[in-house]
Amino acid sequence: MPPPASPPWKKIVLWSVPAFLLLLVVGGFAVRRGIDAYLRSEQFRTFLAQKAGGTLRAEAEIAPLHFEGANLFTDRFSARGTTAAKFSSLQIEGARAEVSLRHFFEHAWRVEQLDVQRLRVDLVGARLPAAATEPKVVKDRIADANRSRWLPDRVEIGTAVIRDLQLTWEEGALRGTALQLQPTDDGWTINGSGGSITHGALPPLSVHRLDLASRGSSLFVRAAELRQGEGGSVIADGEVNFEERLDLHAVLRGVALTPWLAGDWRARLRGDASGEVNVRCPLPIRGSPEITGQLTLENGVLEALPVLNQIAAFTKTQQFRRLKLTRASADFTQQEPRLTVRNLVAESEGLIRVEGGFFIERGVIEGNFQVGVTPASLQWLPGSQARVFTENRAGYLWAPMRLAGPVASPKEDLTERLIAAAGTEVIEQLGGAAKDATKQLKDAAKSAFDLLLGPGR
Repeated sequence: MPPPASPPWKKIVLWSVPAFLLLLVVGGFAVRRGIDAYLRSEQFRTFLAQKAGGTLRAEAEIAPLHFEGANLFTDRFSARGTTAAKFSSLQIEGARAEVSLRHFFEHAWRVEQLDVQRLRVDLVGARLPAAATEPKVVKDRIADANRSRWLPDRVEIGTAVIRDLQLTWEEGALRGTALQLQPTDDGWTINGSGGSITHGALPPLSVHRLDLASRGSSLFVRAAELRQGEGGSVIADGEVNFEERLDLHAVLRGVALTPWLAGDWRARLRGDASGEVNVRCPLPIRGSPEITGQLTLENGVLEALPVLNQIAAFTKTQQFRRLKLTRASADFTQQEPRLTVRNLVAESEGLIRVEGGFFIERGVIEGNFQVGVTPASLQWLPGSQARVFTENRAGYLWAPMRLAGPVASPKEDLTERLIAAAGTEVIEQLGGAAKDATKQLKDAAKSAFDLLLGPGR
């Protein structure tokens, strides 16, 4: 008895399943080839440039793309910033992207890791008009070319590594720093190290550690540790809102002060500075930033200062010519064109103490101080304790002093008062016997001081 015939639907199922699987394989192969062809096309390169330019608010160009498996390479990416961008020019050299299709059906080209050999960014310079990179006709053409029910229309980046960052701004630069970037829900976390930072004539600082976060138009400096030589360090935090302002706070520890000084002060003052500094300015920068802070000086040495040389000559105490400071501190505000120093205290314990404040503007200094010296230092100066150093406190005798004139060669009024006091003292000791000779006696006293101090006073 022949076996019963199989129902037709079973044959259909038996043949349909392998046929369907074959179609899936063939279709998947065809889709993969189609995707691969699209990735290698000029259309895709234009799409990437348009997307990058829109994000950066710049006119962007990408060099020809090269492929090796799932990796995409390009020798160069460049962008010219518009007036709406945060930079004037940007260039990437040697970029490798690991492309994944796992978010393809979510309409996203997924770059699992982006590796950049060098990134150059210039924050100053001429910029393009904002409308130049986004004419409607061009945008519509690119959008139409990439509009599809199945082609992704956005790019996602997993992690990014920049091996050499070259960031320049007016008068300064950050060079040779390596960065690692990780995306977050609302921006990026950025960690970096290496390289150096320079600004103007200031000495370079090496970059030990960067801990940053980027959200919207703001870069948050959670911690930036910079180092000077073996011992000095600067640790900064704050926010840079590229559309509004810069607001940074820095803590200095043992930073050698001399390289930061200008002109003759490099030969006159040495020591290690510690304290806090705040930097604020609107962005884009208009003029110089406002810098305020409080600093103390350790291991300080003050020498070759004209007023100290005068005091050394008057008191016959050579220690005044080269003071080892046991204490030095001040508050300051730098806002061009003026530097203001307040609450200045500089002391060589048991010898001299100076208190007061001054300002420097357009190369001219003006300040008012209280100068305290020990009684023993004044024994050679007739009339000094009775007429000039008249206040006694904290172990010193004190006298006011005004300092004014060009920063390189200011004049003080203490010397003339000491000379006048000495002349008057001599006259009084004579008992007023020759009142009509007062002028001659004062001139003689002044001549004695001139001889003591030398013609270079």
